[in-house]
Amino acid sequence: MNDFQDGFISYGRADSKAFATYLHQRLSETGLKVWFDQNDIPLGVNFQNQIDDGIEKAHNFLFIIAPHSINSPYCGKEIELALQCHKPIIPLLHVEQINRETWQQRFPHGTDEEWEAYKTKGLHSSFPNMHPEIGKINWVYFREGIDDFEKSFLGLLELFERHKAYVHQHTYFLTKALEWERHQKQSSYLLIGEERQQAEAWLNVRFENEQGPCIPSERHCEYITESIKNANNLMTQVFLSYAQTNKATMEGFRRRLMRDCFTAWTNTTDIQTSEDFEDAINRGIEQADNFIFLLSPDSLVSKYCQYELNYALSLNKRIIPVLIQETDPKEIPKALRSLQYIDFTDNSNEENYYQNESQLLKILRQDEEYHQQHKMLLVKALRWERQQRNSSILLRGYNLRYAQAWLKLAQQKALYSPTPLHEEFIAESLRQPPVISVDTFIVYSSANNDFARNLNDALQMQGKTTWFDQENLASSEDFQQEVEQGIESSDNILFVISPIAISSPECIPQVEYAQKLNKRIIGIVHQEIPKEALGSDLESIQWIDFQQNRGDFFVNFAELIRTLDSDPDYTSAHTRLLVKAMEWEQEKRDDSFLLRGKDLVTSEQWLQESAEKQPKPNKLQLEYLTASRELPYRKIKRRSVVLTSTVVTVLVVIARFFGWMEPAELRVYDQLMRLRPSESQDERFLIVEVDAVSSEALRQDIIEGRYEPGIGTIPDKALDQALAKLLVHQPQFIALDFYRDFKAQPELAQRFRETQKLIALCKASYEDEQGNIRQGYIPPKEVPMQRIGFNDLSEDGELMIRRQLLLQAPDPEFCATEESFSFVLARKYLEAQGISYTSPLNDKGYYVRDIQFGDTVIPPLWGNGSPYRDIGDKLAGYQTLLNYRAYQGDPSKFAPTVSFQELLNGEVSAEKIRDRIIVIGYTDTADKSADLWNTSYGDLAGVILQAQMASQIISTVLDQRPLIWWLPLGGEILWIFGWSTVGGLVIWLGTRSLGQSAVSAVGVLVGLYGVCYLVLVSQGGWLPLVPPAIAVVVTGVGVGYLTYRLRQT
Repeated sequence: MNDFQDGFISYGRADSKAFATYLHQRLSETGLKVWFDQNDIPLGVNFQNQIDDGIEKAHNFLFIIAPHSINSPYCGKEIELALQCHKPIIPLLHVEQINRETWQQRFPHGTDEEWEAYKTKGLHSSFPNMHPEIGKINWVYFREGIDDFEKSFLGLLELFERHKAYVHQHTYFLTKALEWERHQKQSSYLLIGEERQQAEAWLNVRFENEQGPCIPSERHCEYITESIKNANNLMTQVFLSYAQTNKATMEGFRRRLMRDCFTAWTNTTDIQTSEDFEDAINRGIEQADNFIFLLSPDSLVSKYCQYELNYALSLNKRIIPVLIQETDPKEIPKALRSLQYIDFTDNSNEENYYQNESQLLKILRQDEEYHQQHKMLLVKALRWERQQRNSSILLRGYNLRYAQAWLKLAQQKALYSPTPLHEEFIAESLRQPPVISVDTFIVYSSANNDFARNLNDALQMQGKTTWFDQENLASSEDFQQEVEQGIESSDNILFVISPIAISSPECIPQVEYAQKLNKRIIGIVHQEIPKEALGSDLESIQWIDFQQNRGDFFVNFAELIRTLDSDPDYTSAHTRLLVKAMEWEQEKRDDSFLLRGKDLVTSEQWLQESAEKQPKPNKLQLEYLTASRELPYRKIKRRSVVLTSTVVTVLVVIARFFGWMEPAELRVYDQLMRLRPSESQDERFLIVEVDAVSSEALRQDIIEGRYEPGIGTIPDKALDQALAKLLVHQPQFIALDFYRDFKAQPELAQRFRETQKLIALCKASYEDEQGNIRQGYIPPKEVPMQRIGFNDLSEDGELMIRRQLLLQAPDPEFCATEESFSFVLARKYLEAQGISYTSPLNDKGYYVRDIQFGDTVIPPLWGNGSPYRDIGDKLAGYQTLLNYRAYQGDPSKFAPTVSFQELLNGEVSAEKIRDRIIVIGYTDTADKSADLWNTSYGDLAGVILQAQMASQIISTVLDQRPLIWWLPLGGEILWIFGWSTVGGLVIWLGTRSLGQSAVSAVGVLVGLYGVCYLVLVSQGGWLPLVPPAIAVVVTGVGVGYLTYRLRQT
């Protein structure tokens, strides 16, 4: 585009040299490139050729009107060339005429007679001899002394910008057409690819409601339509049949069709040298969408015309009769009488002609796609028939599906229906088994259409199946996808090498894709190229030079066939395996697409051969073979494992929600509690136990009269003596773990009232297992309610205690306190230590927060975590889990103990009492005042249990001893799901060996048990064990079953 000029200045030197020079200068200053003979004709060259080249490459032709330029033969030639090229011509009126004075200056010796003769010839004026085309065009006025130069100059610049892009394309395609003509119209100079498409679009441009700056020349039209014809494998849209006497009329039709971008076949332009005339005619008719018959008396008697007509009728071509001369209707063949013809004989005026022309173009565009497919399928069917029904030519894939749909529509048409050959060809294609691979895929540049087409035809003649884009691609399909599929399914890739092809943006990606697939690539050298122009990737491929043997196509083609026939089984297996591997990949590596049985054995043998052969298997093929090899050991997909884990988790959580797993979880919890290591004794407590020895001594004292009998408990005097001995040594608190719902003797009553450190208990009424309401026990009347706690416990059946009940609704009749006995004892002790207490209750008696001592929170057991579910008010009140302290493995020894008898006998040292919490209660199981409870460690006396509960709270606040905590509901679900997934994955990963899977599953369960134990021991956390264990087992069994079912399919 750099050689092009924005304008060419044509002028006469005598009148306009100075003006032309100034105009050129002004135009150049605006950035325009303008051809001017004073600057653009080099020395020593043919000036006329240089002028012609300047006009051809100029976008606009500026003609300066003056007497000298009008009458100059050189300027006349320039005008004619510009008109021939259909250039935009811009006339600039400079000088209308010259006077006698000007003439005399040019001819000093001129006479009056010569001046008159000069005028008589019109040489003094711009008008008498003006070229008629110049006279038709609106001028730009630049008359010196008359017109405003600047105003006219602006108008000229506007003309340069008018439809500038269209005008530039006009020049570009003109120069390309001229180059094509100067190279004997060789197809290698025709437009290709995107450039051809742009030219086609340009030729179809029409200017509505305005006059265009220029129109395409005949040269433009022929060049662009020939490029279209070449791109379409020499097929055309129209075959023109005419009598030789009507040749001039035919040429007119051909020009008009080309102007509307229709490709036409005529015997004057499309018969190749040395080609048989009749074969060429047949080929032209076969490869045309429409058959236009120029109807005249001469064409009706022409044997050639009749032959062409009959052949077109036999092929069911669309016949368009065009009457160009008056003809006797009786002479018209019967086949044409039923067709409506277009009458071009009544063109009395231009309007009639254009109406007839529009009618012809309208018919050609009607059902255009249908007739194009009619032609395409017919051409392939004829080739198939002429090559002894060569199966390599039959339709496959997309082409077959498209042809089948077309045939269904075509069979419904009354006119131009499919021929029997159409139907037979498509039917035979449908009968063929699916072809996994084709022999060759041809990669070529559009500039090498002719050679590639000959190569494709020759290969099919040799029985080779080919993938050739002109036959395998339809305009509407996905080009890139179809090309890649063609490469994938081809045994060999033939790359037609030429200077254009090795840099083609279409060819190189195709070759690179074939290399990526490790295809066997064979280079076909069509045109010589320097080695340095080849990249390293292209240098490595095998070449066959079709320029050898003096360029004899068939001698070199024989070498290609020998190459293709070398080890065809190996290359075919490479393709077949690649196609299957890519199908497997496209189906997201679905196991159902893997190799089995004999296919796998054959492929394994091929893989062994590939070590010493080419092409090598690519990465995908190797992965495909590996997956096929692993097929007997295949596994379900990981998402199936996760899905199974999810389902099992949901089922386990549902079962847990209804409490079905609670018994098992509690039993495992008890076991974990017993396995915990021992802790040191809680030296804050001293347990005074009324054991069997003490009970026996008290009974003996009653018998001997030292004590009066009590009401089923410690005699008042003995208790008073015990309290006296304790108070002497200043204990922190004294707690009585037995009921005293009767009036005390005066001395003891006075002691109760005076002892502020005394804590007693009561019991609220309750409902027994039979649903009967049982009365409770009132507290000692001598002890105020501030130092009274309830003795009610939360048990899990069978007197099993795992929870600590801290608060409950008071019983006004029997036990009007909301705090438990152990909680009152612990709270008062902590408050004495300066630890503040925050109640969980609001003013209305609702639980609104957690119990808190200082910064220590005691979490409530509401049933939103842990195995417990609040069924039947099991979790009523404020409860938490009980963290037993065991000393030497025995929770009954968690604190120092002395017997009641030792206390009475003065055998307990002051150090054991001072600053301690003294808890007095029965451990003699034979005494009815004793209460015995079941725990994770076995049976514990009530006094030990109450002391454990108080110790838990105090040691948690003061020693940061952990409480038993649990995960929230969401955390437990994730915990169960996580272990369920682990169990499933362990089985999934170990599915090759049943024993290995079983061992792994056991390992997971052991690991789960170990984690739960470690967390309980180190952090006090009760993590679910039974639910995830069940989930591990069920998920493992489920994954194993699904894997088994998968391997059976």
